[in-house]
Amino acid sequence: MEVLINKLNVTELERAFVLIWDVFLEFDAPDYSQEGIETFRKNFIENEDFRNAFKEGRQIMYGAFLNNLLIGVISISINNHVSCVFVDKKYHRNGIATMLFRHIILELKERQVQKIFLNASPFAIPFYHAIGFEDLDNQQDYHGILYTPMELNL
Repeated sequence: MEVLINKLNVTELERAFVLIWDVFLEFDAPDYSQEGIETFRKNFIENEDFRNAFKEGRQIMYGAFLNNLLIGVISISINNHVSCVFVDKKYHRNGIATMLFRHIILELKERQVQKIFLNASPFAIPFYHAIGFEDLDNQQDYHGILYTPMELNL
């Protein structure tokens, strides 16, 4: 399976948000209250400021492509905070998320970045621990969104 990792352009963002929402609903939403699901939808999927951050360069999103099919995404802010890591269900456990992380880590190391941060959903915690992230605090609850703050030393 030859997967290509590329920075998404503005025209590819809508496909990315559809993928994010679909994967969120299947794998993350079961751990969240209705309030948390609505908070995620409003803050990430429908939030124009968040969407504009990609157009303005405050956020960068990379996509994993298999034969021009978008199968995974990762986004990172200019403050080195990872905000979205989602892989299509059909491609789970094939190393796609790891490939996405390797790609951004190489770029960040070139820029002398030493740490990245993220807020891990309960579903993703085992994966993040497996690739070297460490918990910064206990699980938090932001309007129904459950997350554990984490960091990775590069």
